[in-house]
Amino acid sequence: MIRNIVFDVGKVLIGWSPEVSMDMIGFTAEEKQAVMHALFRDRSIWNEEDRGVKTREEMFDFLVSIAPEIEDLIRRFYENAVISVTPMDYSRDWIMALRAAGYRVYVLSNFGEYAQKRAVELGAINFMDLLDGYIYSYMIHEIKPDRAIYDALIDKYDLVADECVFIDDVDINVEGAGAAGMQGLLFKGYEDACDKLRHMGVEF
Repeated sequence: MIRNIVFDVGKVLIGWSPEVSMDMIGFTAEEKQAVMHALFRDRSIWNEEDRGVKTREEMFDFLVSIAPEIEDLIRRFYENAVISVTPMDYSRDWIMALRAAGYRVYVLSNFGEYAQKRAVELGAINFMDLLDGYIYSYMIHEIKPDRAIYDALIDKYDLVADECVFIDDVDINVEGAGAAGMQGLLFKGYEDACDKLRHMGVEF
């Protein structure tokens, strides 16, 4: 029986796009392409931000080391990377409906400390008060899809893995949850996710 709903945050409960942030900063198409190629061509690069081991200064130096010829662009982006975060209009209502139906709701998300706190300040993460618990990757220096981050949530809140549904927009993260014994749901939109939950027996 499913008792716990576990959400990813980015592109599930909030919107964020590095490309939109660059547009808001004022990058040209060429500048945006250069930064996207340098920082996002390989998932492991930005994962270091989410892992939370490096200080912001160390992280900036690491990013610049990848493409020192565009140091100024990287600095401008890194200082303003979060400005495009937006709340999804369904997030609070979705969580409240699930909790009203008797489910416990948790967050398990890859997120750097500065970015997560800035997203709260900007009003995009507007649901923390509704959660039964959460782990952001920077808190434990582990990231999805590594098994350790899923186990950390299970252990911290004394959950039973197969009583959890994990919702994420990245397939390898859903697979990681499955490897940890959770049921997984690949997020492709709010209505689709609600339908999938109900097919799994989650009534709300």
